Amino acid sequence: MGAKSSKERTRLYRARKRAGRRVVVLEFDAVELAVVLESLQFLNPMEEDNDAAVQRALGNMIRALSRGLTGDA
Repeated sequence: MGAKSSKERTRLYRARKRAGRRVVVLEFDAVELAVVLESLQFLNPMEEDNDAAVQRALGNMIRALSRGLTGDA
């Protein structure tokens, strides 16, 4: 993923906003996060060093939890 122009970042920001989405930056201990995601079966242990896989797994976990809380499960 290369550097995006200001125009492209603005376009993506507006598209996310229209879709009701938000980008959040979080900092975790890598080992603790992997243990939690693996134990809840959101992350394959073979992918614990793959940043994209960890990001997907964390997003999937948050979606599953929020759907469960709102009754959309």
